[in-house]
Amino acid sequence: MTNNPLRTIAITHKNFPLDLIGSLHIAPETRAARIEHLKEVLQIHELVYISTCNRVEFVFTLDHYVCPGFTGRFIATLFPSLEAETVQNIASSCERYNENEALEHLLKVSSSLESMVIGEREIITQMRLSYEEAEKNNWSGDHLRLIWKQILKTSKEIYTHTDLAKKPVSVASLAWQRFQEAGLPHDARIMLVGAGQIIRNLHKFLFENNYHNVIVVNRSAERGEELARQFNSDFLLLDELPYYNAGVDALISCTASEQAIIAHELFLTITNGSSKKLPVIDLALPADIDQAVAQLAHVHYTDMTTIQEIAKNNIAFREQAIAACEAIIAKGMKEFDKMQQERQVELAMQEIPQVIKNIRETAIGSVFAKDLEQLDEQSRAVLEKVVAYMEKKYISVPMKMAKEVLLQEVGKN
Repeated sequence: MTNNPLRTIAITHKNFPLDLIGSLHIAPETRAARIEHLKEVLQIHELVYISTCNRVEFVFTLDHYVCPGFTGRFIATLFPSLEAETVQNIASSCERYNENEALEHLLKVSSSLESMVIGEREIITQMRLSYEEAEKNNWSGDHLRLIWKQILKTSKEIYTHTDLAKKPVSVASLAWQRFQEAGLPHDARIMLVGAGQIIRNLHKFLFENNYHNVIVVNRSAERGEELARQFNSDFLLLDELPYYNAGVDALISCTASEQAIIAHELFLTITNGSSKKLPVIDLALPADIDQAVAQLAHVHYTDMTTIQEIAKNNIAFREQAIAACEAIIAKGMKEFDKMQQERQVELAMQEIPQVIKNIRETAIGSVFAKDLEQLDEQSRAVLEKVVAYMEKKYISVPMKMAKEVLLQEVGKN
C-alpha cells in the first residue's frame, strides 16, 4: 500500500477501567481550544477525536511514527491536569497504530469488532458524528476525509451483508423480543416498574410500536414522572401500588431493589385476581418478582438468567460472522489504497487546468492577437469554441489516462 501518515492512539475498555476513560472526555465547550492547541504544539496536521462510554481514540496524521514518548507528550498536552504517573500509564498501556495498521484498526472499530458488544451499531454513528465535528472545526483535511469515506462504506457493507448485527444481545432488545412473543393487542395495559435506562428503552419501544396504555411505577416521583411525561403515560408511586387494582396485561420490572418488591399478594392485587395468561418480565438482579409469582400457571415468566442465556447464544451467532467481516475489511483496505492513489494523481495534476488556461490566454492575447483581429465575428466565435473544446480535452484526457494506467498497476499487485 502507499505511504500513509495515519496514526491512532486508542484508550479502550481492553486496557483501562471505564472511570479512567470517562475522565478523558473533553467537554464540548472547551474541546476546540484544547485540540487546536494540541495540533499546534505537536505539529499534527489533521485530527478526529472519538469519545464513547468505553473508548477514547485520537485519529490524526503525522510525519513520523507514534511511540510511547510521543504518546506521553500528546496526553500531557491535551490533559495537563493529569498526574504524571497516570500519563505514563496511559502512554505505556494504550494501543498505538501507524499507517495501514491504523486503517485496519479503524475499520474494525467502526464495524463493532472492537466493541464490548460485538455487532452494536451505535459506534458507526458515533464515528460519523466525530468526523463531522472535526470537519466543522477544520481539524480534519483531505486525508481523513478519504479515511472516513472508506470507514462508512466498509461498515455499511459489513452490517448489510453479514450476520454480525443480527439477533439482539442487549437486555432491552431481548426483553422487547420476549414481550412481542406474547402477541398483545395495542390497547393492552402494560405496567413498567422502575425508571432506569433499560425501562426507558423499553418504554420507547412500546411507544414507537403504538402501545400507549402504559403505567410507570417508580420509588421516586421525579424520575418516574419525567419518564411518564415523556411518553404521555400514567404514573404511580411504588408505595401506592398496593392500592392499584385496575389490572394489567403485562408486567415488566427492573429496579435496583435488594429484595423482591412484587410479592404474591401484591401481584394478585395488581392483576385484580385475574387468571388470564400474563407475560411477566423481570430484568432485575436480584429479582424484583417473588418466585411464588413466577410459578403461577398463568404467568409466562422471563428472568435475567433467561435473558443472559439468549444473549450468550446470540453473541456466539454473531461471532460466526467475524471471518466474513475480516474479508470485507481486507477488501476495504485495498479500495482505500486505490482511492488514495487516485487522489495523489489528482493532486499532482491539479495545476494542469491553470497551465492550459494560461497557454490559451497567451495564444489569444498576444501570440495570435493580430491574426485574430483579421477574423470576422462569426469566424472568431467558431475558433474560440474549438479552442475551448481543446482546452477541456487537454485537461480531462491526460487525467483519465493517468488514472487508467494507475489502476492497471494496482490491479497487478
